[in-house]
Amino acid sequence: MKPTYLFVFFLLLGIGLLCQLPTAKAQAPANKLSPCQLPRLVEGPIALGFPKVPKLAPSLGQLNMTVLFVDFDDVPASSSTDSVFAIINPLVPNFFAETSYGRLQLQLQPHHAWLRLSRPSAHYGEGIYGFETHRAFIQEAVDLADAQVDFSKTDVVLVLSNPKAKAIPLGPTFKVQDPYWQIKADGASISSAITSGYDLNYWGGIWLAHETGHTWGLPDLYHFGNEGWNKYVGTFGLMGTCGATAPGYFAFERWVLGWLYDAQVLCHDAGELLIEIEALEKPGGIKAVMVPIDSTTALVVECRRKMGFDKNMTKAGALVYVVNTALEGGSGPIQVKPGQPGATEFLLEAPMAQGDSYTYGNIYLEVLEAKGESDRLKVVVK
Repeated sequence: MKPTYLFVFFLLLGIGLLCQLPTAKAQAPANKLSPCQLPRLVEGPIALGFPKVPKLAPSLGQLNMTVLFVDFDDVPASSSTDSVFAIINPLVPNFFAETSYGRLQLQLQPHHAWLRLSRPSAHYGEGIYGFETHRAFIQEAVDLADAQVDFSKTDVVLVLSNPKAKAIPLGPTFKVQDPYWQIKADGASISSAITSGYDLNYWGGIWLAHETGHTWGLPDLYHFGNEGWNKYVGTFGLMGTCGATAPGYFAFERWVLGWLYDAQVLCHDAGELLIEIEALEKPGGIKAVMVPIDSTTALVVECRRKMGFDKNMTKAGALVYVVNTALEGGSGPIQVKPGQPGATEFLLEAPMAQGDSYTYGNIYLEVLEAKGESDRLKVVVK
């Protein structure tokens, strides 16, 4: 049976807006991590939780991404491949070097030649919405380049369409775990591929960082619907929007991908805890406190600071959110919880400052001290 094909594209328009080791009264022993390692329950190649979705692209070590450039009879390329490649490089490798704390190295391997596809651009613009037609789009580009490109070590294929091709509106990800349906070249079966669309012109290279998240199985965090697309995470986290003012992945996502070690996540399920967490944007230290709520849900608090790719966030502080791995992408598997009432539509004021407190069910959080690159917290589970 052909597997369900889940590809991802943005329904986002006009988005101008769009923490040192702990000092603790009670430390969670190592064997208490399991309640916070929420299980991956959603079937298919897009799902949040432990373990990471198998048989897709690697999220640790080196990820080899072969980059192809395609144009069309009706929209021939007038720009150099170098100028198009500059949209994604070095921005995207730098983003992952920072966000993964150096644990992922994205190697972009461009084939600098325009490959002319056989059909008009509109044909491929329609094709991105179907499993077999999107696969055919990618396979055609791979076949055209195969004589000059060695795909035997390719983890992900990136097909960059001529950015002037308006008939290809979006840039989705193709991913499939069954080798039968994977992209074939040089004896290799490639599980993941990405194609760009006209939206590359306004999202820029950060678009690729979002789509690459899907090659590891990360779900979309924005709302699938006509209204309130930003209601779950606002402009936090790149899987919520390419217009994120704090695009760094959430601590839970980084833990699933292996970028955070178990020792950097403290799982606390009872009593009072005093803990200092380090800024998520810098390497080292405790990065998050998690309080399990049930078998699929936990409350998480992490420290966000205006550093690196998160430098444009409106307000720094302790960011609180709920993870529910039973929920699919588009339905809120991560939901930011504003620490104070009156938060803006985009949750820009959600991070908690020094003196702020927040109660969620039987969980009480208080920011005892906000330092330059860390937050000292009280966490009480009744």
